[in-house]
Amino acid sequence: MTGAHAAGRPMVTVIVPAYNAAEFLAGAIDRLLQQTLATSVGAVEIVVVDDGSTDATATIGARAAAAHASVRYFRLEQNGGVARARARAVAESRGEFLWFVDCDDDWALSALEKLVAAARSTHADVVVCGAEYVYPGQRRPLAAPRLSVPISGAAAFNLLLDGELTGHLWNKLFRRSLAGEIEFTPARVHSDLAMVAQLLAAADRVAFIDDVLYSYVVRGGSIIRSGSRRAESLLLVEQAVTTAAITLDTRIIGSNSYGYFRLRYVLLSGLKDALTGPYDAEERAEIVAELRSRLTWRLVLLAAARRDWKRLALAGTAKLSVPLHRRLLRLAAEQGAA
Repeated sequence: MTGAHAAGRPMVTVIVPAYNAAEFLAGAIDRLLQQTLATSVGAVEIVVVDDGSTDATATIGARAAAAHASVRYFRLEQNGGVARARARAVAESRGEFLWFVDCDDDWALSALEKLVAAARSTHADVVVCGAEYVYPGQRRPLAAPRLSVPISGAAAFNLLLDGELTGHLWNKLFRRSLAGEIEFTPARVHSDLAMVAQLLAAADRVAFIDDVLYSYVVRGGSIIRSGSRRAESLLLVEQAVTTAAITLDTRIIGSNSYGYFRLRYVLLSGLKDALTGPYDAEERAEIVAELRSRLTWRLVLLAAARRDWKRLALAGTAKLSVPLHRRLLRLAAEQGAA
């Protein structure tokens, strides 16, 4: 580790995992140093964990830590995935709150000031802010509940299951003490969701602010959009969310909210992965058969009950006919690319 410690306990630790991020890391650190909350000396520490990068990320991270007392840099010698990098960063963190960012994104310079103010005024363990997706040539707001008063962690967990609260880490501020109660699920995709589910389940109060403070920049090579093998990761995420649900109330497992979550994130995501991912014919057939066996008509009808017509069509075709479901996936991909 390089970089001097700021005196006293920081108010917020900003977690910055970095893998071959030389193009973006210096700019991200500069923007974090400009946070209005950071004008109070020692209020913000920035913990960068280099996940075994092979580019100039190490040089940039070490240089920033040497130049700024509030920046701390750690290097993992082998690439182990973003969940492992975040786990190391949390273990090294000292702030009262945690904020997770991706260094190739953007955020308001007042983000931490507003998030911390909301946490202080509401005594919340988690604060959720407004955010947006940034695509080439367009911006799209992130769907989020508009709530003027804090709710319980259990209620927020149910919003997550229902799809009304997203599983992204970056538009949420977390009290650091919550992180001691979670496991860092080593999933390649949706690892954010696994962490958010566990953190909400551990929280007493969750507050919301409408201010759009984070911009998630969608790039062509991102994990979310790439055709990687996701079957193992989806299983790990399902296990993490299920465990979090059980810690809250075992009855959640039989609820429509939990069924809707499984339909979206486990079964439909898994089928899309199996049919479009780089599997051989035997692997693909095995995964598709297993997922279709878990896809009941009750789960299909949950999409109808929520007027989620897109997922109703996907679930219905998946239940009836794999070739028909494949054609619908292809049509949806063509429309998305148009």
